[in-house]
Amino acid sequence: MCDKLKKLARRSVSAFLIVLTITAWAVSSKVAAHLHARETQNPADVTRIFGNGSAGRRSSSFRRLPTPARFRYASGRGLIVKAWVNNVGPFDFAIDTGAGSTILSERVAKAARVQIHVGRGGTLGGLSGAAPVATQEGQIRSLAIGDENNLLPSGGAVLVTSHLPMDVDGVLDPTSAFWPLGYVVDMPRGEISAFDPQTQPLNAAQTPRGGAIVPWLFDSARPRPFVLLDNGRRALLDTGSGFGLGLSVSAARALGVISPRGRSGQSASDLAGGQIASRRIAPVTVRIGSLELRRIPTDLLSGVDTSAPIILGREALRPFRLTFDPVSRLIEFAPDERAGD
Repeated sequence: MCDKLKKLARRSVSAFLIVLTITAWAVSSKVAAHLHARETQNPADVTRIFGNGSAGRRSSSFRRLPTPARFRYASGRGLIVKAWVNNVGPFDFAIDTGAGSTILSERVAKAARVQIHVGRGGTLGGLSGAAPVATQEGQIRSLAIGDENNLLPSGGAVLVTSHLPMDVDGVLDPTSAFWPLGYVVDMPRGEISAFDPQTQPLNAAQTPRGGAIVPWLFDSARPRPFVLLDNGRRALLDTGSGFGLGLSVSAARALGVISPRGRSGQSASDLAGGQIASRRIAPVTVRIGSLELRRIPTDLLSGVDTSAPIILGREALRPFRLTFDPVSRLIEFAPDERAGD
C-alpha cells in the first residue's frame, strides 16, 4: 500500500509540473513588467529592454560568469537543480524555461528570510482558465545553483506562493535568473550554463549541423521563449513540461491532427484548482526554421483555456543543446554531438 501511495503521489506531482510551465504566463502584464524592470535595474519596459540592434544592448555589470551547473531528471518533478537562496539551501528547483518568473515556495521564502513586499504581488493561473491564485512579490539578495558560491547575476524580484507541491522547493526561470546573460540548457548532458551575449552572440548565419538558429519570439509581458512553427503558429519551448507537443483541442484542429484514437493519459489540477486532462495521440512532425522534428510524442489537452499556447516540452527538446540569446533574440537547437559517434 505504501508503494502504491508513493506512485500516486509521484503521478500527481508529474501532472502538476506538466501544467506548471503555463502558470506564470497568467501573471498580469503590469506586475510582470514591474518584476522585470527590478531584475534588470532598468525602469524601461520589457520591449525596450529587448529592443532591436544596438538600442537593446547594454553592457553587463556582472563580471564573472557563473560556472556550469548539473541538473538531473527526477520522475514527476522534471529537471532539478540544486539552488541556494540568500546563502540558504540547498533546495530543489525545477528548471522551467516557460515559467516567466522565478517562483519560490513559502517555506523556502521563510527559511531564506526573503523580504516580502506587502501589498505587492500578482496572480498565477493555469491551463484551465480557472480563477488565478494570488502571489506575493519577494526580494532576494542572491541566488546560486549547483554550488552555494555559484551566484547568478539576477537576484531581485521573485514570486512567492503556497501552491507548489511539497517536493518542489521552487521554479527557476533561467531567462530572468541569468539576465543580462544568455544561457544554455544542454539536455543530453544534464547541464545548464551561461555566456555573455555581448561578446559571444549567436549568429543566425552559423547554423549547427543538423540543427537550427531561429528567432526568439516573446510577448510584451515576459520574454518567454516562443518559436515559430512552419504552419505559422507559435510554440513555447518549455523545459518544465513533460510533453513532447502539447495541444489544446482548438490548436489540434487548426493543425489537422485530432485523432479519434489515443492512449488515455492523466488528469491533473493546475495551480488555480482547474482540471486538465491529456490524451496521447498519433505523433506529429513539425518544422522550426530548417529543423524538422519528426514524429514528436503528442498530447491532446482538454479542459484548457482557449488562450493556452502550443507547448514543446522535454520529450521534443531532449535531443538538443538549447542556447538562448536574449540580446540577439535568437535560439539555437544543436543536436548532441555524441549522437554521431
